[in-house]
Amino acid sequence: MSTEQYIRVQVFVNRREGLSEEEFNRYWAHEHGPLATEWLRRCGIIKYTQYHTTSEHKALGKKMLDATGREALEFDGAADFYVQKYEDFESAFLDQEYQDKIRPDELKLIDMDTIRVTIGVEYIVIDEGKMVREHVRDFKY
Repeated sequence: MSTEQYIRVQVFVNRREGLSEEEFNRYWAHEHGPLATEWLRRCGIIKYTQYHTTSEHKALGKKMLDATGREALEFDGAADFYVQKYEDFESAFLDQEYQDKIRPDELKLIDMDTIRVTIGVEYIVIDEGKMVREHVRDFKY
């Protein structure tokens, strides 16, 4: 299924000081993700994925510097949120359930001062190994 019609909000995160990489990844995947699922769905989030950057992957990032001259971003992970309209994403974080239940859980897990965000749309060029020739999205300049 193409997600080109959706807006993608990518949130880069680091773990809270005092959490090991293993604790962070386990808690994020098995506790926080399931905790947030129903709230996200209710608030119009179409897709939510977690991108875990382990020490093994960070080591590959250093190899990338050698190969390409470009440094990999230094984050412990990223969360991708797909929405039909940006306002759905924003209103989810104003929702009372987020304030009462999800945010306190995030504070146990994430270094909130280092969060970085990108907002955009996907333009799929290759999908399942094949070139995509027709696109939902057109860019006007």
